[in-house]
Amino acid sequence: MPHEIGVEFDGPARGRLDGATFVELIEGVLTAEASDHVTLSLLIAGDQLLRRLNREHRAVDEPTDVLSFAEEIGELLPSPEGGPRYLGDIAVSIEMAATQAQAAGLTLDQELRHLVLHGLLHLLGYDHETEEAGAGMHEREEAVLGSAIHAGGGHEDHD
Repeated sequence: MPHEIGVEFDGPARGRLDGATFVELIEGVLTAEASDHVTLSLLIAGDQLLRRLNREHRAVDEPTDVLSFAEEIGELLPSPEGGPRYLGDIAVSIEMAATQAQAAGLTLDQELRHLVLHGLLHLLGYDHETEEAGAGMHEREEAVLGSAIHAGGGHEDHD
C-alpha cells in the first residue's frame, strides 16, 4: 500500500517544481526503511515562512533550510483506527536551498532533494546530535543521493 504524501509549494516555490519528484524520493526511502503505511506532508516555501516557523517552534529568529516536525510535535488529530500512521511534516526553504546549492556546486534540484531527505531522516529517527549519529545520517544521505551530495562542502549541519 503506498504511503500518503502531501506536497505543497508556497511563495517563491509555487509553480516552479514538480511534487512527483519528491514523492518518489520519499516513497523510495520509506520502502528501504521498511516503514509501515504512513502519512506525511512536505512544504517547500520561502525564507520568510521558514523564519516564522523557526521562530515559533525553535525560538530562533532566522530562516533555516529545513525543519522537521515529528508526529509528537506536529500531529493535530490522531490517526484513524487501521489507517496510516502520521509520521510528521517537513518544511524546506527554496531560497536557502538555492544559496546552498550554489555554494556546494549542486543544482537546485539536487539540494532540494538533499534537504527533503534530511528532513525525512529526522522523522524516521535519525539525528546529528553526536559525531557518530551525524556520520550515520551522512552515510544514509549518500546511500540515497550519492557521495557528491556532501563533496562540495557548502552545507552546514541542518537543524
